[in-house]
Amino acid sequence: MLEKEPYTIQLEEVDWDDTSCLITYGPLPDKLILSIRAVGLIQKPLLQRKSDGLFRIICGSGRLAVCQQLGLDPLSCEVLSTSTSPVTSLRMSIYDNIAHRGLNPVEKSLVLTKMAQHLNQPQLVQEFMPLLDLEPSDTLCGRYMKLPPLEEPILDAIARGTLHERIGFILSPLEREDRLAFFNFFQELPFSVSVQEELVETVVEIGQRDNFTPRQVLDSAEVNSLRRVHRRPARQRAQQIRKQLQARRAPRLTARKERFAREARDLGLPSGVRLVPPPYFEGPKWSLECTFKRAKELAARLRQVAELADQPEFKRIMESDG
Repeated sequence: MLEKEPYTIQLEEVDWDDTSCLITYGPLPDKLILSIRAVGLIQKPLLQRKSDGLFRIICGSGRLAVCQQLGLDPLSCEVLSTSTSPVTSLRMSIYDNIAHRGLNPVEKSLVLTKMAQHLNQPQLVQEFMPLLDLEPSDTLCGRYMKLPPLEEPILDAIARGTLHERIGFILSPLEREDRLAFFNFFQELPFSVSVQEELVETVVEIGQRDNFTPRQVLDSAEVNSLRRVHRRPARQRAQQIRKQLQARRAPRLTARKERFAREARDLGLPSGVRLVPPPYFEGPKWSLECTFKRAKELAARLRQVAELADQPEFKRIMESDG
């Protein structure tokens, strides 16, 4: 058992800048504030005295912050022995938190980043990733450890759940101004997570090809002409901007898709039948998808398709150039 002793502390004795054992990230829970205001501090925070005489917070940073906010001072706490190792203190903080609640993605990244200072990679992955409900993977561990250096607005959004951590992963290699430009863009317009990932890739590729930063691409006149038109619904503007960026990234492919869509519509395929081109319109193999309920219905549709296949319009639609 670790040695702990009761102690009455003045909040001015707490070293608020020492975050070596803190993994909590996000606003103070309203229920915690309500609880301490109503009945006081029920569970004692755990601290450790430092060589300079101040105290490092091990467990209960939120409780201490609420007490400071409410002016509750002095406080009854527990203090760890000075002989307790840094890695043991950090373990206590982590296990105390996961025993009471689920951690948000930023907090998970802090656990991995701070524990990486004390454990080797296999130990970190095998012990702590399952503890955090994460797949034990070196690659995924590395991605989470890229989150803590991100800007505070991005981390706040990830902690709140308004920005997926996958977007944090993909933004992490970019420059600060570009990360914030993407963040503001995604906060303005409703894109799914997968489309956000696609747009980061698209914008970065456009910038590399045309010698622009991602921020300059997102702030271009073409994008802003749609982005700032607030009389249109946000979802419509998002779809139009995505389409515009796709066209800018691959103009010939976009033009080919648009021509195919027009010609397929004019071809008059039977209901329930869809012509599917090869990926990127490259290669000779096309597909035909057909939905039906009965055998007679299938036979009728196949006859209609066979008749269309002899038409020059059907052959022309599969040509690579228009």
